Amino acid sequence: MARRLEWQLGTVVEIRQETPRAKSLILALPDWTTHLAGQHVDVRLTAEDGYQAQRSYSIASPPGDKHLTLTVERIEGGEVSPYLEPIPKLLAGRG
Repeated sequence: MARRLEWQLGTVVEIRQETPRAKSLILALPDWTTHLAGQHVDVRLTAEDGYQAQRSYSIASPPGDKHLTLTVERIEGGEVSPYLEPIPKLLAGRG
């Protein structure tokens, strides 16, 4: 039976500016094992008032990499991407 996916808090350990509108977030996740090429991960942000929004992002790092890399393009008026800048220290993720 497949393991149930659970949310993890990830720490942003590095940020790479890829283009004026896109950044790569390099995340350390405490219980991350590995992934397959083409797999995605869900990112959930929680506002101070408790409102939550989540989006799926393709994983940019190669399988077996120590950290999880997500490359995110800022979408004006978007519900999640504008809040990734400035980058929060912690993100919730499951994949």
